[in-house]
Amino acid sequence: MLSAVPFMGALALVLMILPAAPAVALDLFTLWRQPEIPLRLEEGSWVDYRSQVMAGGRREEGLTRVSCLTKADGSDEDTFLLEILPLQEPEDRVLMPIPGQGAQVRVSRDVLKREGALMAAIVSVHHWQDGVSQEITPEELRDDPMISTTFTSDFVPDEVSNQQSTTRIVRGHQMVCRQWVLASADTQSVVMPAGNMNQISTREIAAAVNEEVPFLGLAYASERVRSVSSLDPPNKRIPVPPARIRVEVMELVGFGFDAVPHLTGGD
Repeated sequence: MLSAVPFMGALALVLMILPAAPAVALDLFTLWRQPEIPLRLEEGSWVDYRSQVMAGGRREEGLTRVSCLTKADGSDEDTFLLEILPLQEPEDRVLMPIPGQGAQVRVSRDVLKREGALMAAIVSVHHWQDGVSQEITPEELRDDPMISTTFTSDFVPDEVSNQQSTTRIVRGHQMVCRQWVLASADTQSVVMPAGNMNQISTREIAAAVNEEVPFLGLAYASERVRSVSSLDPPNKRIPVPPARIRVEVMELVGFGFDAVPHLTGGD
């Protein structure tokens, strides 16, 4: 009979190999490649989103602005210059960029073709921390949290369903939004001495979109990722990790077409 003690060490290794959930996050460009979602990347446009992440009994919130600068402020015939800015919300509820924080990302206009990987469209990146600008090399891009969580999503759903339209209000502006639910599933397996450790991860994204909203038209988006592990054949002596659930929500809180640069001295 296989001893449970050494198996527990092997199980710990398996849990490192099989992550509890895909290493992805919901962000503005998650649905970039989906033909159902409008793509409106225009110079001078900007969007503000309030985000929430709930996982493992913890809840985190954030505010982010993504803007596309005009040619006068840095875009050109071949590229768009984007700014990604963390926001703060003073007592008067007016959202303001945190001074000296954020990133400027220059991307090829080929992004409008919706082909290939989004990261491949990045031409250059400058990251600001406490007012100091630093250029990020292509090799460092995936290690930068602000860039990697925004531009590495290659979500391809297995199922897409059209839902009933809904109405959302953003700063007093009423918008009728089309709704979509996109879902995918992924199965991973590792052969163990006591059997196969399997993990099934499901990912479901619900999106409410309106063509008035720049970038991807997102007025609201939510994502639910659930991972369930099992041992085949089952063994009562060998515990498997409990199901894990991660929920993220993005809510549009403002948008416009008068973007101005907030970061200077980089690109």
